[in-house]
Amino acid sequence: MSKKILITGINGFIGSNAKKYFAESFEIFGLDIFGEAEKNFIQGEVDINNLEKFGVNFDYIFHFAGSGTVSSAQKSPELEYAKSVVSLKNLLDYCVKNNRKTKIIFSSSAAVYGDKYGYPIKENDELNPISIYGKHKVEAEKLLQEYHEKYSIKSNIIRFFSIYGEGLRKQLLWDFSNRLKNNKSDTINCFGTGKEKRDFIHINDVLNFVELLINSDIDFDVFNCAAGKETCIDEILKMLCNEYNIHPEFNYDNIERDGDPKYLCANINKAKEIGFSPKINLLEGISQYAKWFKNC
Repeated sequence: MSKKILITGINGFIGSNAKKYFAESFEIFGLDIFGEAEKNFIQGEVDINNLEKFGVNFDYIFHFAGSGTVSSAQKSPELEYAKSVVSLKNLLDYCVKNNRKTKIIFSSSAAVYGDKYGYPIKENDELNPISIYGKHKVEAEKLLQEYHEKYSIKSNIIRFFSIYGEGLRKQLLWDFSNRLKNNKSDTINCFGTGKEKRDFIHINDVLNFVELLINSDIDFDVFNCAAGKETCIDEILKMLCNEYNIHPEFNYDNIERDGDPKYLCANINKAKEIGFSPKINLLEGISQYAKWFKNC
């Protein structure tokens, strides 16, 4: 009998890709506030009532529900707190009551580190979030540690850096692709300075790492998930322009956005210790994204 995975936020970008990736080897169940009625899917919030409706003891729970952006948490902190922290506590209480043997894969974020680093960040570096989103993730991580210590609930926390890939309809590549598509000028206005550095990781590499974790015997730990390579935003945008064969002059506004770090790059040695090795380089990944965008 195949093992069972519950994916919260199954219709989001990470969740929907995880569903496809693991469908051949596992029985997949889904919970999301959005979605059409189908087998093994419940539409609704992450609460004990909805979780108990499944009537299933899950081998793994991928908790990908919640806020996905820094800006949404900055604008609506109470609402995003409910999505990020309250929903996780509901899930943990459900596990204590019904499903103590499961392993939770939790999607945290590089936003927990803040903006004090100018070098590849390790998991044991000090957490100093500068955004509400990052603060919520820190609180959620503390909850997972608490429930592991009190109730032996297994969980692996993944601090995702900049995830991208075909199908992602938000964030940098999507926003800039649309602006290029609609731009009628030889110049294009851009946010920030262009010198901000990020560590981009393709969704396929992300799911490979999740697979390594569920097949491991690690009951509780924290991992960075990234490519381990820093790239300036300006360079990323130029790669995208090359794929579309459009070459405008960039006009940066030089305004620092609230809660937006200037540098986020990961040390991924800890992930490598369990066999992780990113396969898709950024140039290849951006090329794939541009091909998808042209046809979407």
